[in-house]
Amino acid sequence: MSKERDGSPFERKLGRDDFLKLSALTVGSGVLAACGAEGSSAPEPGGGTTTQAERPPISSEPGDLEVFEWAGYEYPAYGGKRGQLWPYVDKYGKPKFSFLTSDDQALGKVRAGYRPDIVHPCVDYTGNWVEMEVVQPWDPALIPSFKELDPVLVKGGQIDGQQYFIPADWGFSSPLYRSDKVEPNGEESWELFYDDRYKGKISWWDTPLENFVIWGYVNGVGDPWKMTDDELDEAKDFLISKKNLCRNFWSSQTDLDADIAAGNIWIAYSWAGSYVAAKDAGLDVVYSEPKEGRLGWNCGFVLMKETENFRHAHEFIEGWSSKESAEWIINNYAYGHANTAVDLSKVPEDYVKVFHLDDPKAREEPNAHYARPVSTADRARYASRWDEVKAA
Repeated sequence: MSKERDGSPFERKLGRDDFLKLSALTVGSGVLAACGAEGSSAPEPGGGTTTQAERPPISSEPGDLEVFEWAGYEYPAYGGKRGQLWPYVDKYGKPKFSFLTSDDQALGKVRAGYRPDIVHPCVDYTGNWVEMEVVQPWDPALIPSFKELDPVLVKGGQIDGQQYFIPADWGFSSPLYRSDKVEPNGEESWELFYDDRYKGKISWWDTPLENFVIWGYVNGVGDPWKMTDDELDEAKDFLISKKNLCRNFWSSQTDLDADIAAGNIWIAYSWAGSYVAAKDAGLDVVYSEPKEGRLGWNCGFVLMKETENFRHAHEFIEGWSSKESAEWIINNYAYGHANTAVDLSKVPEDYVKVFHLDDPKAREEPNAHYARPVSTADRARYASRWDEVKAA
């Protein structure tokens, strides 16, 4: 298939660490996401915010839209020069993009005074943005494609019945293993990370949260995202006892993919991009469906309260929310999209099967555990123990 510059399928495949600008991941980097905001009801027409009629026309706005974005998601890298963001660019000009490297970095920069119009965080941080009182609800009526977005992901972006977050990209996190080298012991399980048979061929993700969460699901902990100190200490001791099985803890997907291609790693925590990279390298790999459930993330957009480009922001997000955007991101980055009207006949059959693009229930409990909001204090409890694991 052609790899033309202007946005044809397979134009470009980026690992998720490209969105992190290949930086080392820090506490709460936000690569996972939540279906959160439990108990919220559907938003009222207009999203519970100022109605369209009360807003000034778009012609009265300055139009110098500024987007705080992940690298690789800016125009024209995302979609190509004539892709799904082009209608906005053609009419109003290219937005200014600045790049976030983690959810915590983004919050910190805004806390220090930076004020873009739109930010692209992950949904488990939505509450933090609202608590900072720097964002306002979206008006779904101004986003025609909103009605096509996954209702589970839409609900996850609601707080007090208002749509503070527009879901966009999503993906799974799961064990990736070489099927020609590895034989799971019974059902597929996260326990593969702790299998003595594969000492030196395992790679855990260098994350202060998810390694404890995985242990929690393996051991039937009630809430792996909010474990007690005793549970965390038990998990820490276990991880220390098993860390000798790991060749390394990876922080760059580029490095992980190179290790897998070279045969250095047979089992790893991974995102969709590593599965695609391994298949492209001609390897026999399985993107596991552990009996305890995959992990998952979902990122999207929040609207800054001080923006003077309310209508411009909605028009820009319409391009991101379209089914054309969904088809592009699946084909090019192997990540999912919140738009459910995507034409799956335009997506590789393997992607549809492996990532269950035709089955929304695969993204729901207990099949997948989307990260949920974790307080700063709790993140610190997990992080301090992860530091102990690495230092041991």
